[in-house]
Amino acid sequence: MSNNLFSDNAEIKRYSGLLLLTLLTTLFGEFLFQKFIGNNSLESMIGRVAIIFISLSVIQYYAIQSMVRFRPQYKDLLLIHGMLIFSVFVFWFGNITTLAFTEYFASKFPSLIGVTSQAMRFAVPFAFGGLLIAAVKGLNYGLVFGICFSIIVGFYLPNDPLIIPYVLLTNLIACLSLSDLRSRSTYLRAALKIGIIAVPFSIVAVIHQDSVSAAEIFFRIVSPMVSGLLAVAIAAAFTPLLEQIGGYVTDLRLIEMSTLDHPLLKELSIQAPGTWNHSMVVGMMVEAAADEVGANKVLSRVGAYFHDIGKSKKPIYFVENQKGNENRHDRLSPSMSSLIIRAHVKDGVEMAKEHRLPQAIIDLIQQHHGTSMIEYFYNKACKDAEEHGESTEVDRSLYSYSGPKPQTREAGILMLADVIESSSRTLTEFSVDRIQMHVQKMINKIFASGQLDETDLTLRDLHKVARCFTRTLNGIYHQRISYDEHDDKHPGKNDKNEKSLEDNKQKRNSEKITQHRDKEVEGDSAKKAPNDQTEKTTTPENPHENLKRLGLEEYT
Repeated sequence: MSNNLFSDNAEIKRYSGLLLLTLLTTLFGEFLFQKFIGNNSLESMIGRVAIIFISLSVIQYYAIQSMVRFRPQYKDLLLIHGMLIFSVFVFWFGNITTLAFTEYFASKFPSLIGVTSQAMRFAVPFAFGGLLIAAVKGLNYGLVFGICFSIIVGFYLPNDPLIIPYVLLTNLIACLSLSDLRSRSTYLRAALKIGIIAVPFSIVAVIHQDSVSAAEIFFRIVSPMVSGLLAVAIAAAFTPLLEQIGGYVTDLRLIEMSTLDHPLLKELSIQAPGTWNHSMVVGMMVEAAADEVGANKVLSRVGAYFHDIGKSKKPIYFVENQKGNENRHDRLSPSMSSLIIRAHVKDGVEMAKEHRLPQAIIDLIQQHHGTSMIEYFYNKACKDAEEHGESTEVDRSLYSYSGPKPQTREAGILMLADVIESSSRTLTEFSVDRIQMHVQKMINKIFASGQLDETDLTLRDLHKVARCFTRTLNGIYHQRISYDEHDDKHPGKNDKNEKSLEDNKQKRNSEKITQHRDKEVEGDSAKKAPNDQTEKTTTPENPHENLKRLGLEEYT
């Protein structure tokens, strides 16, 4: 009951914040553009504010209810409405600037008298807000922003019928251009796409004019390109600021972190090389699976690199870093061993915060074990309690991670890959069928335990993840050709092979000796009497002398 009440309170807070921010955005737009509207009576102002407020509120509420991947937190609502206010300001400033430039060009350059303010308005960077939103939050948030912003612009420019589709489509194409942000050149490609989409709108608007000058056509072609370049410049300049202030992370920053030059990854590779190797393999697994189900593959891969950094504090207590037969846990109680194992999550979160890793990475570190149980030490504790005749039940919380459960698809995929990769190292047979059975068994076990209940992963997604994991593990544990003569791990086998080779060599030598002897006997038989034949075929008494005589001493 308390959980439902908390959930209800959280929903109330979110929708209250949404309505408040929507009202502020509407009032700000009305304050800036009321002078551009002919009717400035109080009734008109209240009516405009009410219509825009209701429209924006319904759009956002509908998006929250219908779009699975649109689940804005309060800071996300602040981002959307802050960007709306900033975009409205840029739109207002651009509108004033275009009017001023039109009058200036008409007075100073007579050849530009025919250029209208509408032609110059296409140079206003309407799409920069969509670029910023898509870079830090993704396509769904960019779609909601584009719809809201186009309604505001269209409402205050009622005489321009093309402005609403123009603003909406340029923002959508801007979002799509940054859906795969992997390099700085992506921004330039986005500017080009925005310009290409905007030019037809600019040219079509000429149809509504009686006479069009060459200067007007020139400005209608150049202005959309300028709009794209300005939008990209503003977005590229403000993206790092949003990352620092809002705690957001873009794919570009994640790619910079994935170069393995980060101090935490270097320390992990030195202090815990087994864990480092495990993290690299998990990174390959989650990247392939995330790409298959439509999750953020860059975030998944980088999160896999950092998910076990807490093990570098006590590496010797984790089996992948132990050498020989020594196991520190043999001298500890199960509860103490469990405490050390569970602490690597807490240590990892602390280390990530000290090095100011993005919150998205910290969340993956914290959630990659969820609330799962350390079964080995729990079973060992139960066995010890049974042997000592203790009647009290073993406390399961001492052997369970503190969570929370994975909240995103990336975190859920990371949990699956972490468990499957580590457990696959215990397999004695690495056939395709055996690996496939193991992957499916572990996924079913985690799914049945409820660890994936709070993610958006569907059963279809889990089947895709299983196929990707199986394919990746088969590539790692594929069969190899045995090079026996270089097998240093089995010296006895080498001796056997060397002996076999020596026997074959001696057999070939004997055959050559026999061949040479037979030829010699046949030659002597032609010269001597037939009755001496038995003496000629007598076996030589000394093989080494015969080899020397036949010139075959190199085979000894």
